[in-house]
Amino acid sequence: MALAVETEARRGTARRRRLDGIDVARALAFAGMLLAHYVGVIGDREPGWLRGLISPADGRAAPLFAVLLGVGAGLLVARGTPDRVLVQRGALLFVVGCAIWPGVDWVYLILPHYGVLLALVPLLRRIPARWTLPAAGVAFVLPSLIVATVSDHRLRGGRQPGQWSELADFGRLVRHLFWTGGYPLVGWTGFVLVGLWFARQQLAKRAVQVRLAAVAGAIALTQPVLAQLDGGAGWAAALLDGTSHSNHTAWYVLSSATAVGVTALCLLATSSPGGRWRLPLVYLGQCALSVYLAHIVIGETIVWPWRTEAQPSLTEQLAVATAVLAVLTALATLWRQRFARGPVEAVLRRLSG
Repeated sequence: MALAVETEARRGTARRRRLDGIDVARALAFAGMLLAHYVGVIGDREPGWLRGLISPADGRAAPLFAVLLGVGAGLLVARGTPDRVLVQRGALLFVVGCAIWPGVDWVYLILPHYGVLLALVPLLRRIPARWTLPAAGVAFVLPSLIVATVSDHRLRGGRQPGQWSELADFGRLVRHLFWTGGYPLVGWTGFVLVGLWFARQQLAKRAVQVRLAAVAGAIALTQPVLAQLDGGAGWAAALLDGTSHSNHTAWYVLSSATAVGVTALCLLATSSPGGRWRLPLVYLGQCALSVYLAHIVIGETIVWPWRTEAQPSLTEQLAVATAVLAVLTALATLWRQRFARGPVEAVLRRLSG
């Protein structure tokens, strides 16, 4: 009996060391990405309030994922994870992403870019702490500078590979990853830098959590002001365009602030002991890679063809997205109650060490 109590105490301590709030934030990022992928406005018959309900998911979920990549990698580094492990895991994610890339027709696949970003962490983490945010700022400004000065810039303007043979074109693959693809790494590297900076804060302290949430919230709330300033051409349009996935400076900054604020609030919400309510979200966040791949398969085989053919209402799409999310959360919870890691996460760890 004493041994069982001690084992349970160790598990609880290990989970607290992991910071449940990070896993909850990762679960919210997945939920937002699923909502953005599964729900699309069809026609003008949908009520405005319902459109407003889903609009935050588009353009905020993927940056939250990228910032959390930096946070998670930064925490692993702090715990002594060797650089080679991060590079190997990044390479494996890239290979898995490339293997399924041509089969994904309906949405931009983030996995290959995610793998490259993880493999870059051993280099990015060597930037001194005081220069991490300025380096992120450079990454956020650079795409806008190029867009403002180059007429045929093609930022996020290329389709993703539709055949495996296209992946053999190394030059095209690099251009797609770093510039023309859905998640151009020239700017998205800044999200990882923000995450690495975040991981270096004293995240277990409530005062730090409150300060991060307050500052990030204040920055995110400037979006209406930026929207009023935007609308010009040239430099103004390039720098101040905060629309979803514009990959311009304002969007990068606002998305980073939202990610930091959401993660800080998740840390605050899970800072007190107990709270079984959060376990399904924690488990979903810990199985994020597995459920991400599952939602791609479900989308390709069921949801996206149905949405195109049936032209469902926004309410019907939300109902389907909610049902899929509930099922995946339940499966992640059942899996984690029996196994230490998600299925794909376990394979990745075994192959990379």
